[in-house]
Amino acid sequence: MPYKKFVISDRVTLIQETGVANFMRCNIWHVKGRDFDLVIDTGMGLDPLKQWITQHRAKPIKAIVTHCHFDHSGCLHEFDVRMGHPLEADILANPTNARVVYDGVWTKIGIVDLTQHPDYSAETYSIKAAALTDYIDEGDVIDLGDRAYQVLHLPGHSPGSIGLWDIKDKTLFSGDALYDGELLDSLYHSNITDYLQTLERIESLDVDVFHAGHFPSFNAKRMQTLINNYRNGVNRLGDIELWFNGNKDRMTNIFADQNWKGAAK
Repeated sequence: MPYKKFVISDRVTLIQETGVANFMRCNIWHVKGRDFDLVIDTGMGLDPLKQWITQHRAKPIKAIVTHCHFDHSGCLHEFDVRMGHPLEADILANPTNARVVYDGVWTKIGIVDLTQHPDYSAETYSIKAAALTDYIDEGDVIDLGDRAYQVLHLPGHSPGSIGLWDIKDKTLFSGDALYDGELLDSLYHSNITDYLQTLERIESLDVDVFHAGHFPSFNAKRMQTLINNYRNGVNRLGDIELWFNGNKDRMTNIFADQNWKGAAK
């Protein structure tokens, strides 16, 4: 089975791409709406995603990419409506492995389980071009008919990183602006000054639950700990290869499913 799903609520489902290293596996969020559904991020694209979703629910879908990196945009091309920030539109329309950060160490450390994906090759992997059909930016509102999300521009990890904030439900889909792991601010288009400003902004939001781009969801107390640790320099992922080699002792089964428990308010 190429994907697994975890029902978080009556409206929100987490989709996980199987056979991808759990520290690299992107959280794909399926949000049900009255008028249409949202798919937030689309994984590496190792198997078709849209077909897998629509066999379970026949509803118009709009796909949103929180940022352009390969682990979030691999299946974006499958969707008719593709939404993202204009600062990363050209990368998505004209992707190269370097532009979507599939280069260097990511091609060396075995992030895909070849027993599940025998056709995968680090030498030939690439994502397909996916020109955005709609630009979304700070202050835009995405109205599903029975719930609405405010678009937040959250640069730092990448210049066009965005989040989706449900003000009424006090929930934030934060992409890679903040997740429960070491934060990555050393990519070619990362900006630490922007990142610090983004984290300060996230602190100011009225949010109870964070659904992030990686790892399990978390609450406001954990959010504060993660941000404080980043500021203190203990929650930053600098040299990726050094980090990987230094953590091999806790990666004996890197393709295992994550123990999904959701987020307590």
